[in-house]
Amino acid sequence: MLKIFLKGIVIGIANVLPGVSGGTLAVVLGIYDKLTEAVGNFLTASMEKKVEYAKFLSQIGAGAVLGIVAFAGVISKMYELYPKGTTIAFLFLILPSIPVILKGEKFFKKDNLIAFLGGVVFTGAFMLLTKAIAGEEIVRSAETLFTVGYGMKLFFCGLVAAGAMVIPGISGSLLLILLGEYYNILGYIKSFAILPLIFFAAGTGIGLVLVSKAINVLLNKYRSYTLNFIVGIIVVSLIEIVQTLFI
Repeated sequence: MLKIFLKGIVIGIANVLPGVSGGTLAVVLGIYDKLTEAVGNFLTASMEKKVEYAKFLSQIGAGAVLGIVAFAGVISKMYELYPKGTTIAFLFLILPSIPVILKGEKFFKKDNLIAFLGGVVFTGAFMLLTKAIAGEEIVRSAETLFTVGYGMKLFFCGLVAAGAMVIPGISGSLLLILLGEYYNILGYIKSFAILPLIFFAAGTGIGLVLVSKAINVLLNKYRSYTLNFIVGIIVVSLIEIVQTLFI
């Protein structure tokens, strides 16, 4: 239980960092398959499985929440003061994921190579798109008048970011920056602003279930293709992270 809880903390910390994927860390830590299965199948599983899934998700979830709440300020400060050192530390966490994912897979098989290239193209297009639409973020304080319209925006942000968090190599925090809410949400977490966090958490929960279900189906039916596609995503993401060290 402690081991799973600590892995949850690592995933929570990763989800705070722009450019770092919580899904990638879940792969590195060896819990990605179980996590997507538990989240995606929870509602339709038997009662026995529900209990098993609930136990696992409660341990991961408690660790992730602690990682996010306890380290939101610390990690943002580390990135501010030591951006390159923090980036290098996470690179060393991500690099071992590639041989772990491909263990037992025939990487040079034609169909697997096509799947890998598909992951490369998908992520490359995603990176270009995010750079094209990136803009300035409007910082909103926790005391700003909260409206239902803004709550729905936070719900949508949670939906999109949670989906991205499940996919290895894609950063949910990066998407929140592009949507203009990353620093706002960090502020809400640090100041325990309950109302905006409820809307954001609702979107996050739904996004996690929908995307986890889809990925779990892909892993069960097309495991080799899916894993090689994920490796393509991670390789491009690593290149993107390395480039930030020279900016």
